Amino acid sequence: MKLSTVLLICFTLQVSAKGFGQNKLDLQFKKTEIATILTTIEKATSYRFLYDNSLKEIRLKINLDVKDADVKQVLDEMFKNTGLGYQFMGDNLIVIKENDDPQAGTQVQSAITGRVLGDNNTPLQGVSVQIKGTTRGTTTNEQGVYTINASENDTLVFSFVGYEPQEIAVAGKTEIDVTLALSTQSLAQVVVIGYGTQKKRDLTGSIAVISGDDVAKMPSTNPVASLQGRVAGLTIVNSGQAGSAPTVRIRGVNSTNNSDPLYVVDGILQTNIDYLNPADIETIEVLKDPSSIAIYGLQGGNGVIIITTKRAKRGETNINFTTNVGVQQVNNKIKVVDAAGFKKLYAEQLANIGAQPFDFSNYTANTNWQDEILRSAVIN
Repeated sequence: MKLSTVLLICFTLQVSAKGFGQNKLDLQFKKTEIATILTTIEKATSYRFLYDNSLKEIRLKINLDVKDADVKQVLDEMFKNTGLGYQFMGDNLIVIKENDDPQAGTQVQSAITGRVLGDNNTPLQGVSVQIKGTTRGTTTNEQGVYTINASENDTLVFSFVGYEPQEIAVAGKTEIDVTLALSTQSLAQVVVIGYGTQKKRDLTGSIAVISGDDVAKMPSTNPVASLQGRVAGLTIVNSGQAGSAPTVRIRGVNSTNNSDPLYVVDGILQTNIDYLNPADIETIEVLKDPSSIAIYGLQGGNGVIIITTKRAKRGETNINFTTNVGVQQVNNKIKVVDAAGFKKLYAEQLANIGAQPFDFSNYTANTNWQDEILRSAVIN
């Protein structure tokens, strides 16, 4: 029985390892199930297949004889007389499914890859790559590379701000590189403001920008306190009470609410920013007039302070450590007399009111309680 099984396998299945590293296959099968052939291809290449075991034709036995063929050619040969089709997905995943349109052939879609370049052959990130006449599309990454699933009859549309759009037919190609030409139309410079954009010439508001490095040089419990004297029209008054937030006024006292400005931290509206670490701040923007704060409505009536915190950059890992060490001590102590001075003053007080002298025989200490209670403290 074992010998007959070995002979049967040798007769029905011959797979050459030639070119597997380049995903080129030499395959020879006789009366073998399609599912078995797919399993063999998975073991020989980096491709993976996904299909429903309930598909009837996945168990169809076929003959296959190909040499030096890629996966696409193998699948076309396997499925040419069946109702099955395939679709290339990301990460070398291929989905096997029933062909919705038998007249269109076995190929449903293929993965189209390529690179989009701009002026001076620089890679363009964020280029829109869309299949014409559909809503399906993708965008390029930092290297200008894209991947999209499309059929051979589709047309790809490439578009990017400042460049002329370009249309290219797939026509069976699996790799399409594009170089976009600069648009001849001049674009008005735009500025992002809150929830939208405006032309730069229309933005007449007064905006003051302070970098996080300037804030970090003057550490304070409240980061806004570090802006004192740095921004025209911004008044900051510290009450002097330990731990209390300063009083912040932008261009005086207004009649809206309690005259405190609106804080916007990374797009989130806040009433105060006591919790922020000054070392975590990237920039602080102070909006001081109606045209610049209009998008915030009534809440921004007393001015707006926009804070952007630091964030990690893609592909980089940075670790920043900030520490402060100091010594706290009481500079101005209350001036008091010593024990002898107290006895003298107290005795004079009793004599002035006609009282009996106090017996100090049991009170011999001479203690300055401020020295006992207060000490220099290390803070970090």
